[in-house]
Amino acid sequence: MQIKPNRTILKGTVRRVDKASDGWGANIEFLVDKSTPAQGFSDFLRAQPGSVITVFAPEPDSVEVGKTYTLTISVLGGPRGERAVIESVETEHQ
Repeated sequence: MQIKPNRTILKGTVRRVDKASDGWGANIEFLVDKSTPAQGFSDFLRAQPGSVITVFAPEPDSVEVGKTYTLTISVLGGPRGERAVIESVETEHQ
């Protein structure tokens, strides 16, 4: 199954990190402050400010609970469904 190229920029706060049982990656609960499509891409997430979404982090050590980040997310699909996956993480400087 192929999915149309898509990319979303999310700004918000990590609420929870649940490392995968197989030891690779983690599911991240992310409180969305702002969501916009990346330039030239469709936004498949359509996350609303104030919503909490779950995204997969291939490198879970790149985020910490309670900290604010800008995440670049893509929705990927396969024969067992689809999921939102973090492509890049930027720390918000306060």
